[in-house]
Amino acid sequence: MKDITVNTTLTIQRSSAQHAAAGAGERLARRLGLALLTWSSAAEARRSRVDLARAAELRRDANLLREENFATLARLARTL
Repeated sequence: MKDITVNTTLTIQRSSAQHAAAGAGERLARRLGLALLTWSSAAEARRSRVDLARAAELRRDANLLREENFATLARLARTL
């Protein structure tokens, strides 16, 4: 018996319009990816500024509370 090999691969002929559409899709995907990266970086920078402002506010509040506690302790110590 003789071995027979059958080529089962499929080939698809693309028109030049299909090639152009595929290239346009890849370019669009690349541009969208870069836009998303830019937006994400800007959002991270905004969050960082908000975090820094919040940390400064918390430090001010902590200093005020510390001063109030010291003043309260000083008044209590005078009454003893």
